[in-house]
Amino acid sequence: MSVSADLVVDIGHARIKWGRVHNGLLEVGSIGHGQTESPNALVTALDEMNCDHALLSGQSRPESVARIADVLRQAGMQVDIMATGDRGLPVAPAYDSLGCDRWLGLQKPRLEGQDPFVVVDSGTAITVDLVDGNGRHRGGWIMAGIRAARGGLFACAPGLDVPLPKAAEIDQPARETGAALARGGLMLAAGGIDRAVRAAEHAVKDHVSLWLTGGNAAELAPLLERPARHEQHLVLHGLAIATQAK
Repeated sequence: MSVSADLVVDIGHARIKWGRVHNGLLEVGSIGHGQTESPNALVTALDEMNCDHALLSGQSRPESVARIADVLRQAGMQVDIMATGDRGLPVAPAYDSLGCDRWLGLQKPRLEGQDPFVVVDSGTAITVDLVDGNGRHRGGWIMAGIRAARGGLFACAPGLDVPLPKAAEIDQPARETGAALARGGLMLAAGGIDRAVRAAEHAVKDHVSLWLTGGNAAELAPLLERPARHEQHLVLHGLAIATQAK
């Protein structure tokens, strides 16, 4: 059962974000963030936010989610941990195992328009989700995020693990290894997103609008084939909407 929460918390694999909610709307000025494995900044923020109920979405390891939930309870808060599909929201999940963060990220775009859209969340993983004009989640794609892809490459080819400069113009061939890795990593991510968006349009036989969120969204936005709306806090907005759901 849902709790009418006044604090929402998004627990990612690497980062935790939170914000205050009033009547189902996220108070953007209250948003804070920290490291999932060391939520000291959240503890400090609780003293200033004067909240009673927290609604959590946890994509991180279960023990990390449980630890943060305990921190909130020790601060005297009531805690509700969301699960995918556990309440009615504007867009229902296409399948039960969909990550709760992916599901939540679809809600604000649907409330703002009735046309098909794609949400790309670029963090530890890059997820791409399609919602058609009827508001039906059609599924999506998951790719390694930029940092994760580089980490996997370096694990297999440790000789490539060199300092990376700023990528600069990714369409220009690089003339040293660090630049080639920096540009290639961004090209891999942007190319995968572009291909997924084209596939999404083929699936719905219509134009789709593109929403970007996640830690690498600002870096990727100018590299994509089409304009995108960058909304930094889609999951928190979805959590805010969920505080009013049954």
